[in-house]
Amino acid sequence: MGREDKNLTRYRAMFRGYPDALTPEQVRQMLGVGQRTAYRLLRTGAIPSVRMGRIYRIPKTAVIDYLCAGENAEKT
Repeated sequence: MGREDKNLTRYRAMFRGYPDALTPEQVRQMLGVGQRTAYRLLRTGAIPSVRMGRIYRIPKTAVIDYLCAGENAEKT
C-alpha cells in the first residue's frame, strides 16, 4: 500500500461520521476553515459541488480528494 493509499484510508476513517452529501458548514468543520474560505473553495471549483438554487451539496469524496491533492502538491 502506497503513501497516497494510506492517506486516503486515514481520511475516510477520520470523516466516517459525516454524511456522503455535505453542507458548506460541514465542509468548513472538516477543513477547519472559515465560512468565507469554504464558500470560496466551492465557488472557484477547488472543491467540486452541486448547487441547487441557493443550496450547495458537496460529495464527501470531493473533500477527501481536495485534501489528498493538497498533500501531493506540497511534496513536489
